[in-house]
Amino acid sequence: MAQLRVRSRTVVKSPYFPKKAKGKKGKQTFTAIDDNVEVIIPFPLTAAEREKYTNPKTGKRVTDFQYRVYDLCAQIPKGQVSTYKLMSDALKSHPRAVGQALRVNPFCPLPVPCHRVIAADLSIGGFSGSIGDSQFVADKKAKLAKEGCQFDDYYKFVSDLNGSKALFNDFKL
Repeated sequence: MAQLRVRSRTVVKSPYFPKKAKGKKGKQTFTAIDDNVEVIIPFPLTAAEREKYTNPKTGKRVTDFQYRVYDLCAQIPKGQVSTYKLMSDALKSHPRAVGQALRVNPFCPLPVPCHRVIAADLSIGGFSGSIGDSQFVADKKAKLAKEGCQFDDYYKFVSDLNGSKALFNDFKL
C-alpha cells in the first residue's frame, strides 16, 4: 500500500521577504515641491466634447467610467477630503477602479481635485501610484495643507478646514 506524505508545519524565515514592522507607516522625510492647487485645466462638459477628448497622460480616450469618477471628485469642496471607498460606494464600483481613474486624471488639480481623495484608513495613499513616504505623497499632503487640511507626520488625516475629521460623502450622481 502506498504511504501518504505528511506536510511539515515548520515556519521558515526567508531573507528575501523580511517581515514588515506593524504599526505606523514611515515618517515623512520628503519636502513638498508641488503645492499648486490654483491651476484650472479646461474640462469637457458636453457629450461631444467628452467623446473627442484624448487624455494627454495616456494618449487614450477618457472612458465613461473615468468621467463619472471625475464628475464625482469635482464635487469635493476645497478644504475637505473623501476616500476612494466612499466614492466607489457612490458609483457602485471598487476603490481600486476609482484610484486607477484618478491616477490618470488629466484635469488636476482643478476642476477635478484628485488630491482631495485619501485612503479609507485616513492616510494619504496611492497618489500617482505612490504610497508611504514619497515625493508624490509629500506633494499631495502640501496641496491639502494649503487648502486647510491637517495631517500628522505619518501622513494620517487629522482634520479638515473646519477642524472636523468628517469625510465628504454627499455625492450627487
